[in-house]
Formats: sequence, structure tokens, C-alpha cells
Amino acid sequence: MPAGYAPSEVPLYENRETVEAQYQAAESDETPFFAVEQYEEGFAVTYDLLPAGSELAEPVVSELDERVTREVEAIVGDESRPTTEVSRSVGASLGQLSFFVSEESAREVAATVSTLVLDEANWVPASPPDQGSSTEFSRND
Repeated sequence: MPAGYAPSEVPLYENRETVEAQYQAAESDETPFFAVEQYEEGFAVTYDLLPAGSELAEPVVSELDERVTREVEAIVGDESRPTTEVSRSVGASLGQLSFFVSEESAREVAATVSTLVLDEANWVPASPPDQGSSTEFSRND
């Protein structure tokens, strides 16, 4: 069975409390966090593979970046869809695309992203930044 979600199956979290609870669940279950998150500004697609102790292999990050670019450009270029500027951060372990005006657009992009991000064949072990290093990293929520 292929990895990923159909657009209608992508989890949608409508508030920060739900996002935080689901993120904690991912950490305790050692599974990836993946969702469409609803904000006042619109909808964001978010993934984080660190709870699963993994990150994407470098060639997959490049492929993901290219697919996201094509997908977002198609949405922004479609005059029948309401859009604003969509910012993106696509990394090996963490990524976010925001903000989409419509839930439908966010779900379509999330479905595309999920096929690469949630496929364990694309993962390599992640090295947590705080192990064996004196540099401190913090996560911005």
C-alpha cells in the first residue's frame, strides 16, 4: 500500500490545543507529525519526522521541493482559486507551507507532500541536534 493520504483523509487540526496534543501523541508513539493546521490567516501544511527519529534522505528533499513548487504554482496560477502568497520551508525533518486560503488547496498540497514524507523508504535516521553538540536549538511553535 502506498504511503500518504488522499486529500480528504489528511488530518485537519483547527486549534493550537489540538495541534499540541497531536504533536505530543506523535512524540510518545514515535511517529511523524503530519497535518493541515487551521490558523486565522489560513491553512498550513506541516510535517515533522523527528518524533519518529527520522529525516528525509537528501535526494528526497530536493524532489519534495520541486513537487511543492509545481503544486503551489499551479494553485496560485489558477484564477478560479482564491490565493495569497504561500511561503514554504521544506527541510529534511521539518517543513511547513503556509498560508492557503482554502482548506481544499491545503489538503491537495498536503496529499502530494505526504506521499514522499510519509514513505519510510525515503527516511534515514535523524541525529537530534542536542546529542554530542554544544549548540542549542529550539523549536518555534
